[in-house]
Amino acid sequence: MRIFFWLCLLLLIPGLLLRIPSEGAGILATDILVPLYAVIWILKKLFIDRSFPKSSFVVPGIMFGIFAILSFFMGAHNLLLKEQILSAAYIVRFASLIVFGWAAADMYLDSFEQTPRKFFTRIFGISFVVLILGILQFYLIPDISRWSTEGGWDPHTGRLLGTWMDPNFIAGFIGFLLPMGIAHWYQTHARNKKFWILLFLALSVGALFLTFSRSGYLAAVAGLFVFFLLRNPKVIFIGIALATLGILSNDRAQKRVGELVGTISAIVLRDTDEIDPTASLRIQNWRKSITLWKKYPVFGIGYNTYRYRAAEEGIVDETYFSAGGSDSTHLTVLVTTGILGMLAYLWFWGDLLIRNWQRFRRTRNEYFLGFFAGITALFVHACFVNSLLFPLIFLPLIAIAGILDVFSSQQS
Repeated sequence: MRIFFWLCLLLLIPGLLLRIPSEGAGILATDILVPLYAVIWILKKLFIDRSFPKSSFVVPGIMFGIFAILSFFMGAHNLLLKEQILSAAYIVRFASLIVFGWAAADMYLDSFEQTPRKFFTRIFGISFVVLILGILQFYLIPDISRWSTEGGWDPHTGRLLGTWMDPNFIAGFIGFLLPMGIAHWYQTHARNKKFWILLFLALSVGALFLTFSRSGYLAAVAGLFVFFLLRNPKVIFIGIALATLGILSNDRAQKRVGELVGTISAIVLRDTDEIDPTASLRIQNWRKSITLWKKYPVFGIGYNTYRYRAAEEGIVDETYFSAGGSDSTHLTVLVTTGILGMLAYLWFWGDLLIRNWQRFRRTRNEYFLGFFAGITALFVHACFVNSLLFPLIFLPLIAIAGILDVFSSQQS
């Protein structure tokens, strides 16, 4: 089972290249292997071990899954059979990922000793390969418009996409990784290993810069600010100085940050003249999504039926890869599962945040703080991108949640 477990995580490397397109939607390799792993693990626990480990996030995850199923049955009844199957597959995806995190806790329960360092070393090793491939793509294939047209992805030119085929997703992942990587540096004592962690962190910052993703920049700043505010506030000033130098050294980075500042100020002041075209489209999408939610406020339009129901309202073109949700995970959940699903969703993520904050306060262990800051970064990122439940991000995140559950119990 360990080999199978790591095989699932290794699928982060090929990313969306291992994807079967279907009318704008798609089946990833993780959508096949992770459910298979989950079924085998559950059967093993039922008929061989006859016991299940404790996990802090399983009950909130089940509650969100219940509301997702209820919303699906209430909202998908008028869809075509193929559309219903594709939409239902996302419920299977979410359930499988929750089980994967649960299994991660179980796998290391009895042989934990130094597992956090070993586990995170492997996670960062996989992430290192993902980032290297992204940098190679940035310099060797900066224009993927031909492949994006054929594969149904959004065309991005001159930005780091890697095998994930989207700069915003990979930027959000880096925003999550950075505080986790810094926590790993604090928890590692060998000087030679610290050097390699610093190299990974430098590569991550460089890769993040090359995504030119405003949401990614903002997420990373939020995560690092939270981490160092609670661990070493002096570093914040050094970070501000280095970030300023990096932005000033690149015209495109200056433009992207300037657009972000202009957009935020324009939203606050309700002045649309300062909003760049991309941000303007995103705000329009938000408004239309909220209007759609108001028609189905309690149970929503149906979990993962956004592609089809929002297309009926003229909000999206269902043939686009990005049409699977609103330009915000939070809004996507609200629109598709209603206020009840949204409350369960907030319980799930809020519980992860609060538990790991409490664990850090109790133990002062940086792994808990890194996870707390990483989720904060992703929560900020998910305000602008439909990323928080994106499987290539959620898969390592929920595995880490399971590992930290075990680590916390070992330290109690």
